[in-house]
Amino acid sequence: APVGLLLLFQGRVKFFQAALVTAGAAALGAAVSFSVDSVMWRRWLWPEFEVLWFNTAENRSSEYGTSPIGWYFYSALPKALLGGTPLVLFGMILEPRVRGPVVASLSFVALYSFLPHKELRFIFPALPLLNVAAATGAARILRWKGALWVLGALGLCGLAVSSAMATLVMSTASASNYPGGVAMSGLHASEPSVPPRSVHIGNLAAISGVSRFLEAHDGWKYSKEEGLSKDTLAAKHFDRLISEFDSVPGYSCVAIVHGFERVSMQKRWPPLRIMTRPQVYVLAKTSDGTTFPCISDGSSPTW
Repeated sequence: APVGLLLLFQGRVKFFQAALVTAGAAALGAAVSFSVDSVMWRRWLWPEFEVLWFNTAENRSSEYGTSPIGWYFYSALPKALLGGTPLVLFGMILEPRVRGPVVASLSFVALYSFLPHKELRFIFPALPLLNVAAATGAARILRWKGALWVLGALGLCGLAVSSAMATLVMSTASASNYPGGVAMSGLHASEPSVPPRSVHIGNLAAISGVSRFLEAHDGWKYSKEEGLSKDTLAAKHFDRLISEFDSVPGYSCVAIVHGFERVSMQKRWPPLRIMTRPQVYVLAKTSDGTTFPCISDGSSPTW
């Protein structure tokens, strides 16, 4: 919407023409989304409408966590842009033509900041315009002459190297941030598709890598019912649990899955170490009702 308003203000598009094209694109996108997701989820589903209804009419997005109103600006955008962050400012100063797109993209981010639940993916549409401004800033710096050019070139090289290093660290950390997906894949790899099983997927697992694409056994039934206590889980008699609980009455530990905790400094190479901790537990129902909890001392299997 901010970009559309900018184009209207600049006279680059006409209102009715833009409205017609936008409506047609929206209708086509909705039709494709409805068709594909209905097939994938095996029920009639328009995901964008369900998300809109969940976030606005029901106002339940905060159930998945909240962040301060300025989180996008002081955390999400700097992490996404990395070395491009200061170059956006240079672009706005040195090239007036990028000021409009930057203002439009930052307005988009500001509007999303009023939603309590925040995720980086919500503001992905703003990143290309900000990267254009950063690239413009870099191009203008490389037009400097003499000593300024040397300083500018060194600065750009420093930003590029630091961005690459930060990307490497964050990518490595992200690889350890999906314990739910590891548990789901490991469960299917360790058990045959028959006999059919019922599996409950806990909240933490559901938001850390579990997806419909990992439901590899057609005969199995999967539940993502939320808010279940240990006793309630035991009473529902699921065959397998992928849970944040390390112990549930009547279940034995199959495996412990570690997930990202923090980045630690160390004296040897490499200087950074990804620290993990137990986060998701795979449990199997016992035939005699005995309970064998997952123990993090090395005695329980780790995936």
